[in-house]
Amino acid sequence: MMRNFKNYSFYIAAALFCACLLLHGQGVSAKAPDGRAPQPKELLSQMRQALDALGAAEFGFEFRAVSQSGELLGEETGTFTAQGESFRLEGSVLTVYCDGVTKWIYDEGAQEITVFPHDTASTDPAENPFAVLRKAEPDDYAFRGAVRRVNAADGQAAWLLVMASKDRNAAYTLIEFTVSQRTLLPVKIVYESRNGDRYDLNVLSAKGLGKLSRAEFTAPESLMEDPDIYITDLR
Repeated sequence: MMRNFKNYSFYIAAALFCACLLLHGQGVSAKAPDGRAPQPKELLSQMRQALDALGAAEFGFEFRAVSQSGELLGEETGTFTAQGESFRLEGSVLTVYCDGVTKWIYDEGAQEITVFPHDTASTDPAENPFAVLRKAEPDDYAFRGAVRRVNAADGQAAWLLVMASKDRNAAYTLIEFTVSQRTLLPVKIVYESRNGDRYDLNVLSAKGLGKLSRAEFTAPESLMEDPDIYITDLR
């Protein structure tokens, strides 16, 4: 469950960014024809192709944030469901709905819903969780070394890809993907913010759901019309 996390909005942006990077898993093994490890841009391209090929999917995840000084900022487990630009994140404290145009963040403890616009054109991962894999150009990133063969925590063969934004104003400066060689599904993602905070996300489960309706990604009317829930609309 969440512990001592001081900035809900930043936590949610980070969690959504990580969780959205998990939408892969139906591609072929990421390997060059001659058997060598793929080049960074090759692996990134194959991850994008797998993302585009995947329909709606649900992922279980665990997430941990640590400050530059080593202080635990927060930890969370939950589920993440996505289809295209739409997604829903359900954790122990917050539920986030996004229909691709609007985001609703529901804090059950505070009985409050905050409504934000969702900018699909932005390449800032804090604004658009799909930015790195779906919209950002590989030339905007510096790849730290070659893609390396590693073993994931469960022992499966994986690739490690490390990339850093060339944009000095980017929210996140370093991103590490540990990607299953067999499925192209990231099994672990680590990234660092500009202020030195570190975020770790592990994938616990993954399953396809078929096509979902828009209602799955919109705040339910039962919440929006509940007189006991305070709504802050920032659109």
